[in-house]
Amino acid sequence: MGGKGSGGRRGSGVPRESNPVLRGSDPSGVDAAVNSRVMRFGMALMGMEPPDWRDEASVRGRVMEFLGLCDELGIRPMVNGLAAALCMDRRVLWGLGTGHPKYDGWHQITPSCRDVVQKAYNFLQVSWETYLVEEKGNPVKWLFLGKNYFGYEDQTVRIQRREDDRRDLPDPDEVAAKYALRVGREAPALEAVVEDVVDAG
Repeated sequence: MGGKGSGGRRGSGVPRESNPVLRGSDPSGVDAAVNSRVMRFGMALMGMEPPDWRDEASVRGRVMEFLGLCDELGIRPMVNGLAAALCMDRRVLWGLGTGHPKYDGWHQITPSCRDVVQKAYNFLQVSWETYLVEEKGNPVKWLFLGKNYFGYEDQTVRIQRREDDRRDLPDPDEVAAKYALRVGREAPALEAVVEDVVDAG
């Protein structure tokens, strides 16, 4: 026993009970308090009706209701949560939040209501940035969310530029004339003499 796939400890590997990935997927190891907050948050979002997309006060009220719920339950406000509170897909929230023209007439939304959604989306980005800066542990989760929701990239872009170093050289006659004028003489005519060289060897 204890072979590959048995779930036991192999070599110097991490024991199954100490592996955080395996512990996280174990349904019996859920923190009851966290689970309760998440369930209450989800049920509240599912019970919300869409706001009136032609009434700025209705949209603003829903955003504030969402933020108040996050504060009450100790849940960080995120993109999917706000999208659920506004009864839309997160891709629609991204489109409205970033001003994509495809969503200009979405559900007859007015410019003032769209402005409220853009401000809420920008607030989520500011929150994300603050959580990232305040992170005391591993920031990878925040980088993942930033790439998925706000278009950030953690890559180095290398730009190569080629410059042609060949310069246009002036005509030899022009150079001779230029310097001859400086000394008060006419430019001498340049002559080329071709000589035959005989190899003495």
